[in-house]
Amino acid sequence: MPMNSERRGALLLLASLGAFLVLLFWISGDPFTQNLMERLKESSREHLLGTDHLGRDFGARLARGGRNSIFLSALCVFASGMIGTGLALLALGKGKKTETFLLFLTDTVMAFPGIVLALVLGSLTGGGISGVIIALVFTGWPQYFRMARSLLKKLWETPFVEAGRLAGFPLPVLFWKYVIPELLPTLGTMASLGWGKTILEISSLGFLGIGLAPPEPELGAMISQGLTYMRSTPRLVLMPGILISLFVLALLLLGRGGTHTKVSKEMFSHEDPSCNK
Repeated sequence: MPMNSERRGALLLLASLGAFLVLLFWISGDPFTQNLMERLKESSREHLLGTDHLGRDFGARLARGGRNSIFLSALCVFASGMIGTGLALLALGKGKKTETFLLFLTDTVMAFPGIVLALVLGSLTGGGISGVIIALVFTGWPQYFRMARSLLKKLWETPFVEAGRLAGFPLPVLFWKYVIPELLPTLGTMASLGWGKTILEISSLGFLGIGLAPPEPELGAMISQGLTYMRSTPRLVLMPGILISLFVLALLLLGRGGTHTKVSKEMFSHEDPSCNK
């Protein structure tokens, strides 16, 4: 039986995480200590993946940079999903005026390009990561709001939810017991796809020098720093790039596999009704 894309993505993601954890726990080097006498050294017993242009342990920096990129992107996706879903529940429970206002707010926010806003906020905050996170969350939640709202409108008319409403169940009980479990498959698929996209955005901003402040490593910033030494020491660019590619590819395959679920099939084969409002 051929392996589907979801399983391939899961295996690739696990392999990537396994390699990352090996680096994180088995490499004992300090990612911050500089030693210019050992700059651009090749692999050795002391430095398994060699050193960078400042003599820092490259393997330790790669592991820490990968952790930073993955954690920050996951934080952005989680916050965007929670805000978008929460506002969709609010729109359903508070009536037409609240829903109309939130739709207007969503359209307004979606007019802002996330990368451009992150560049502006990152510059205003001195290149700190807080501006990047705020910008990516601010421009990311409307997608989850639209999808969750579209799903909620369909779920609200299903017989089991109607029965619960007629039985007098409070809204929080209906949402928690009947609605939220039905939202999770599709929103999980969106989160998987969004996670990969956010890793690329954070790496792109790191490449431009906006994000985590040096000497804290980040994969995009490591690629930028290694470009000067690309010909003599290509691993400084190739290894962070490969790690980014593995994670993004795995998450895209997982998201693609998620569209084969029953709820996701229904949602991806119909137009989101909120787009017509």
